[in-house]
Amino acid sequence: MTASPADPPTPPSATLFSDYWWWHFCLSIVCLKFALFGIDPHPQMFMGDSGSYLWTAVSGWIPPDRSFLYGFIIRWVSFPTQSLDSLLVLQVFLGAATAISLAYVCRLLLQLSSRVSYSAGLICAVDPLQLVWERYLMTETISLFLYALMLLVSLSYLRRRNPWQLLLVQILAVLTISFRISYLLTVEATAVALPIIAFMPFLRSGLAAASRWSTLRTLSAHLALSVVAMLALHLGYKQTNGYLAGRPPAYLYSSGLSILATWAPVLHPADSPDPRLARILSQGAEFHLGEARLRNSQLYSDGYLIDRWKETEFDSDRADGIAKQTALHALLHRPTRIFALGLGTFLGYFNPVQIHKQAVSDLGNGEWPKPSAEKLAGRLQLVPPPPQAAGLHTVLQKYFLIARPYYYVVALCPLFCAAFLFFLRETHLFLIFLHASIFLGTNSLLAVTASVRYLQPLSFLTVLLFALIAHHISHRSVPARPSIAL
Repeated sequence: MTASPADPPTPPSATLFSDYWWWHFCLSIVCLKFALFGIDPHPQMFMGDSGSYLWTAVSGWIPPDRSFLYGFIIRWVSFPTQSLDSLLVLQVFLGAATAISLAYVCRLLLQLSSRVSYSAGLICAVDPLQLVWERYLMTETISLFLYALMLLVSLSYLRRRNPWQLLLVQILAVLTISFRISYLLTVEATAVALPIIAFMPFLRSGLAAASRWSTLRTLSAHLALSVVAMLALHLGYKQTNGYLAGRPPAYLYSSGLSILATWAPVLHPADSPDPRLARILSQGAEFHLGEARLRNSQLYSDGYLIDRWKETEFDSDRADGIAKQTALHALLHRPTRIFALGLGTFLGYFNPVQIHKQAVSDLGNGEWPKPSAEKLAGRLQLVPPPPQAAGLHTVLQKYFLIARPYYYVVALCPLFCAAFLFFLRETHLFLIFLHASIFLGTNSLLAVTASVRYLQPLSFLTVLLFALIAHHISHRSVPARPSIAL
């Protein structure tokens, strides 16, 4: 990429969009993405996630354990062309847009130098935790793009405090969880925290009592708007999900079962309000209930916890509700043990053998649906990799696997962010820290294993954080901005 000239003062949006170097950067990112697409153009599957999305596309079936919208994207984008290539082209474009969004955030909203901003965008474009998923029938690329837009508008709100931006944040947030529900805690926390972060510096400054009271009233109005918008939009999402599934409104229909398996090693029979599940838990030694490494088996394998419970309670909604009550009872009575379980999951990211094995597992086993499968025939021409490629990894998959040292850095992103807060207590940095902490907490406390794939949104924040660090190391004389006292 051609080096930019010496940095002028940070431009407003209109000036940035008329800047030759900005459009040169955007074109370079798009060309780079499609050059990599030419090198590695093959669609990939991770069954059964990909299989469930395909089934949604062909039948309208709503998965009980995943967000529903991605399957319809496959239907709308790939069915007209009868090819997955059109979906991959869309995902490559969105991957480029994500990298460009990060550079936009750095250059315009955080007022970083053009050199740092464009370098951060380039790093984001070749991030192994993002590149590989552009080839998969998975929600990662689209959901990260929407999250990047949500973060962009959130950071813009911190600068302008425009209430209409709060509404846009919540619209982007509900679209994000429509593709990937793992963002749910982050978007809920943002609805509450974003107005508070924006107004806290003014409340803590030496304002007169009348001005302080006026600021507090404005904060209350913004907070109410944000929370009400979130509740209304999420209610609409749950109603839509329930309508399409023909079930009661809900985000998911197996979240209780998932949490039950995730916290299986700490469960006691007394945790369950149902004597049948209590009896299964009392027999835990038969299926190794206390072994943390077998939590994935407890969730998915025959003869383990969830399979035994489903064989006992045939009403899936009731089974999930009882499972959720049981897990929450365990959390209420043994929070430290659940925290220790999550800490063990987090430390798995730093076990070289475990993390390499999990990275290979995250790429899938190469299984594909049969091209002649009923309902797929005539709608989508599936062309699996050639037989000689079975068991081999593509260029981007190899890149994903050799990037293990980078995963250690990403997993530590919240800690780096917390350390940076001691030196630069800025509102945008506090928001990044909040999001990074929730992502890491979700990956550790609500996952059965340390999955490399789950680090993807954290990688976006990691690049953004290190862009901030690089800028402030090279520009130590930058004037102070409004700060938030922690």
